[in-house]
Amino acid sequence: MSRKLPPLLGLRVFECVARHLSFTRAADELCVTQAAVSHQIKALEEWMGGPLFQRLSRTIKLTELGESLVAPIGQALDIMADATDRALDRDQNVPLTVGVFDSFSSAWIIPRLARFRERFPTIDVRFIAKRQEDDALSSGDADIEIRFGNGSWPNFQVERLLTESVLPVCSPALIERHGAPGSLADAPRFPLLHDVFSIDWSEFLQFFGVRGMNVHRGFGFSHSHLVKQACIDGQGIALGRWPLVAEDLESGALVRPFPEVLALDSAYYIVCRKAVSDEGNIKAFAYWLLDEAELFVSQHGASPT
Repeated sequence: MSRKLPPLLGLRVFECVARHLSFTRAADELCVTQAAVSHQIKALEEWMGGPLFQRLSRTIKLTELGESLVAPIGQALDIMADATDRALDRDQNVPLTVGVFDSFSSAWIIPRLARFRERFPTIDVRFIAKRQEDDALSSGDADIEIRFGNGSWPNFQVERLLTESVLPVCSPALIERHGAPGSLADAPRFPLLHDVFSIDWSEFLQFFGVRGMNVHRGFGFSHSHLVKQACIDGQGIALGRWPLVAEDLESGALVRPFPEVLALDSAYYIVCRKAVSDEGNIKAFAYWLLDEAELFVSQHGASPT
């Protein structure tokens, strides 16, 4: 029977806020920003059709609606945690092997691994670097993969993780040296960096009507995290991939010299063999990835604006 459920991440955040009666302490426990906690509570309140907390001058308290939810949700989360622990006890000594692009692992997964360890302390994970053409699942080298493409792998269990957009990015120092560009047509007067895995500058500029420019000079790299590092170091303007550069833009390590954004048809997917998709470690890692993706989108957006 189909269940009508609110977002599970929002329920987890709500239970944490209700337990502490503090957005700040909940954010500390969940290792996210207070703004991310507020976003999840607002989304849950919209889904429930009413406020869950009464905001007072220096504190918060549960509304009648919130009071009616807090105990059952806490019990449900305890049941899920106990069930997960029991399921994982069977194979807790067998490391989970994950095939993933090294750039995605470096820029997106590794900064989030502390939350995985906190949530699943008994699961050991081994990451192996994969190329676009690799099939580590069929070869038996990986239990689960993160793939990039159109999601059409009919013999596997497939779940979309994140969409992809590309946008020009550079270091603030590069703008200081060369001056601020006026429009995208100015791009070729700057040093350009090339990511051979992503779309090239010619395709990007042509999409926005800029043609007849020599954009093939400059440094090129076969891995996106190397492109990003060269970009941060001030070597040129790169076509950044949104999931890999969003946090660098937020921190100020990178800036956007042009407003143009190109959304790609391809996306990141979680892929595993159908026969093992219900195994405890695989489900735990996949659900954690999906929760992290939902949190990323709530903080940064599915694509840049």
